[in-house]
Amino acid sequence: MKIAVLTDSGSALTKESGKALGLYVVPLEVIDGTDSFRDGVDMTTQELYERLRLQHTPKTSMPLTSEIEDVLQEIKRNGYTHIIAVPLSSGLSGTYNTMRMCAEDLAIPMTIIENYTTCDLQCHDALLALACSKQHMEPEAIKAYVEDKVKESGTLILPNDIQHLKRGGRLTPLAAAAASLLKIKPILTIGPKTKGKIDVYEKVRTEKKAQHVAVQAICDIMKNSEGDIYVIHSDCLDKATEIADIFQKECPLVKVHVNTICAVISAHTGLDCIAIQYIKK
Repeated sequence: MKIAVLTDSGSALTKESGKALGLYVVPLEVIDGTDSFRDGVDMTTQELYERLRLQHTPKTSMPLTSEIEDVLQEIKRNGYTHIIAVPLSSGLSGTYNTMRMCAEDLAIPMTIIENYTTCDLQCHDALLALACSKQHMEPEAIKAYVEDKVKESGTLILPNDIQHLKRGGRLTPLAAAAASLLKIKPILTIGPKTKGKIDVYEKVRTEKKAQHVAVQAICDIMKNSEGDIYVIHSDCLDKATEIADIFQKECPLVKVHVNTICAVISAHTGLDCIAIQYIKK
């Protein structure tokens, strides 16, 4: 059995960067007004940031069915007999079900892993699946192994642009005004406990307090464990680096990575957002 691993651009991978790692990637869609872009193909993350600076409120959509079908056909032509798919959380996107239906229509065997996440953790899980496939594990064994690891993972999100959330319709003007006046900073979470949907973890009064609460919570989980922590940001590298430095000191057994939040996710979080993702080894 020859197994291919498929993911989408919610993993912060483009087709090219995915190919370099041995993964197949389908691009999600970014929609800004009447313009539609394939994430990582027609639009880069930095270009999305520029639109956010101009106070645009782009929307996102799952990959075009034709894009998924094209990649599946490519996988088939390359001699693979089974696909392990690691799409972004089904709680955030319909990509999970669309991949499954396309595979059924094209009669390509596919096993789908629910990872309850996106961004760098999604990429991490896809690479875990790829490593398992290289060890000649069967598809169901790969699924069980990765989903077991997913249970020991999670994400805390620290959005800082309340006005962006208001403009995008994800926060009412009244709530945005109240949050700004009271300096309320929501800490959001997504992971297995939320079934891959974004929920409120805690509400605090200041940005520094939000960072402290989030960092301490993840330190408590990871301090004595091996694993990975991903500190990702939407155009606020200095903050991300500062937080990463704390983890380097407090969690000596962990590998700490810094990266940007990909375009399709930054479209929802806005600029000046930090997300901290973790997974135990």
